[in-house]
Amino acid sequence: MATPTITTNTYAGKDLEGIIAQSVLRGRTIENGLISVHTDIDSRAVVKTMANTINVQDSVAAFNSAGSMTLDEKYLDPKKFMEAVEYDYQTLNATWYASQQPRGRGGDFVPPATIEEAMIEQQALIRSKFIDASIWNGSVAAGQLSKITVSASSNVVTGLIPLMEAGSDVNKLDSDKVAITGFSAANPAVLTVADTSDLQTGDLITFSDLAGYTGTELTDLNGQSRPITVLSATTFSVPVDASGFTGSFTSGNFAYINSSNALDVLTKVYNGLSESVEDDADFYIFGNKGLGKAYSLAQAAAANGAGSYYIGTKELDFLGNRLAILPFVSPNTIVAANVSNLHFGTALDAEWNNVAILPQYEATGDRTVRYRCDYAFDVNYTNGEDIVLFR
Repeated sequence: MATPTITTNTYAGKDLEGIIAQSVLRGRTIENGLISVHTDIDSRAVVKTMANTINVQDSVAAFNSAGSMTLDEKYLDPKKFMEAVEYDYQTLNATWYASQQPRGRGGDFVPPATIEEAMIEQQALIRSKFIDASIWNGSVAAGQLSKITVSASSNVVTGLIPLMEAGSDVNKLDSDKVAITGFSAANPAVLTVADTSDLQTGDLITFSDLAGYTGTELTDLNGQSRPITVLSATTFSVPVDASGFTGSFTSGNFAYINSSNALDVLTKVYNGLSESVEDDADFYIFGNKGLGKAYSLAQAAAANGAGSYYIGTKELDFLGNRLAILPFVSPNTIVAANVSNLHFGTALDAEWNNVAILPQYEATGDRTVRYRCDYAFDVNYTNGEDIVLFR
């Protein structure tokens, strides 16, 4: 059972109404219409696909069948999740909120409306963060985000990017990897490379092919992303406590997208696009905030700096292809796809906003309040030959 963590200074002075909650990155994939949402799925939904070819032949008297029609299907199997928390509100006695609770000892356990409203709103924001991160990276990876712990083991949403990575039909493009020549066992770890002139403090790098040290200490970082602090012409640090690592570093690489290479990266993606879909109304190049910032800075620099940085917010596109900048697309990863080829399945599209509030006194005699939310969802993609995955 949980109790509110109260940090108070004095129970005196003037109380300003309302609660200022911590900011939370909101999920935007669904609310901005950037994925096809399918509802009324209680168990499984089948997404049917068709791929045809034709064979143009000389016209002769005899019929000669050629060409092909391939029917296939993919599935949306909503995975069931719940959030459940129980609070004891008697710890509010020493705060201003005590005056908002009913009189009497029983009132000590009743949540004030201001706290209950703020908590429901805050949990809904964190929930949308979990769902959005799960759409792109899977529910397990979503558990690595701040404010979220995922203990679900029987139900796992794979995520669009891992599904595309595993799919043989998706057009995959590799980023230009930078070789790591040294990795210090320190806190923070210091990495050595040939040249840091194209790197900037704050860049988010993504590790790959790390080898060395004992066991999996170093290789656990493969696929992980960390911000850097440039130290010299050949070194930078990353917030990784490697002080306990043993053995020797062998080799490794990392990738990054910043203002120095954003135009080259987007050009590579652009050249890999399928001509059959890039002019479609629902076609987007999906990337995270890092890509959006890098591309904006690169545009400003290409426009000769100075006044170019004061152009106001505008919709980003690359040579006519719209960019969808979303917070939970993996760092240094780009997906180019039609919205109609990205699928989100659920039973009810609003069930994750329905929270049951259950005071326990009448049922069990406990002076606590329980909050529970149940929901289910899954994701998948179709027509992988029309999708580009840059990583």
